[in-house]
Amino acid sequence: MGWKGAMRSIDAASRAASREADRAYKQQMKRQIAADAANDVMAWQEQLSDLVSLHKNLIQPFDWTAISHSQPPQLPVRLQTRQQTAQSSLNSFKPKLLDKLWGGSQKRLVKLKSALSSAIDDDHKAHQLVCAEYEKKLAEYEADISISRRLAAGETDAIKEVISEMQTLSDAKYLCSSISFQINSNFLHVKPNLFDTSIVPNFRRKQLASGKLSETKMPVGEFNELYQDYVASAAFRIAGDMFNILLLDEVYVTCFAEMLDTSTGHLDYTPILSVQFVRSTFKRLNLDAIDPSDALQNFNHVINFKRTKGFLKITPLQSLE
Repeated sequence: MGWKGAMRSIDAASRAASREADRAYKQQMKRQIAADAANDVMAWQEQLSDLVSLHKNLIQPFDWTAISHSQPPQLPVRLQTRQQTAQSSLNSFKPKLLDKLWGGSQKRLVKLKSALSSAIDDDHKAHQLVCAEYEKKLAEYEADISISRRLAAGETDAIKEVISEMQTLSDAKYLCSSISFQINSNFLHVKPNLFDTSIVPNFRRKQLASGKLSETKMPVGEFNELYQDYVASAAFRIAGDMFNILLLDEVYVTCFAEMLDTSTGHLDYTPILSVQFVRSTFKRLNLDAIDPSDALQNFNHVINFKRTKGFLKITPLQSLE
């Protein structure tokens, strides 16, 4: 083959390699597009699931009855472990022949006595630390006993104290932007300001057979029902947390959302759902399996919801003052 033929072969090989690299790049991009689409669909599905399953993630319950019957921490015993070991070494001391000849006995004896003194100090310090820990546990025990008994008596201040220590409600993702409590003797009215309808995606996502992402507008009815489930789920979550940390038999929850007040033309937090939750009924529910909107029928509640329009203002079951 002449040099011209060789050059043509080299050029053809180069073009073939370029075409192969181009095909590989397109395949890689196609796979990346498909992976991104799958991730986008999954993120959308997870967001929808999180919004309507708030009630499935209640805080751990406090067993106030068990706490009220618990025993105080045991008074620590003064241990002398180090002292006993050092004393044993001192008691077993016997001068050796070479010690007598070179005067080492006295040095060894002084060292053992010094070790005994240090051991006594170390035992004392260790006991002080144990006593400090005991005092801390005793104070916590006495505080727990006191609050459990005050809760059982329905003391308002005790209810306020427990609620003030609980931060999970306002911190929970998607639950509410703020929350307030109306507390009277053996009566609790929780008033959360929920997020508005913008928290619900107004679109549907799916992955096409080609691997690409398809995003279409969600029908109004479906969108409103998702928001309804979010509101109901938030109400169940709040009631469940209250039942888990308090001894109350009833909890009122009135949910607010920012809506346009047509009388003023301004956005304002408006009551949209009010529920009287009863502990005995609530505890019989299988929260992992309920539809939160459907489960409202188990309780006295007020709601004004239309599938085509969404929520409308209501009058709560309890006064908001």
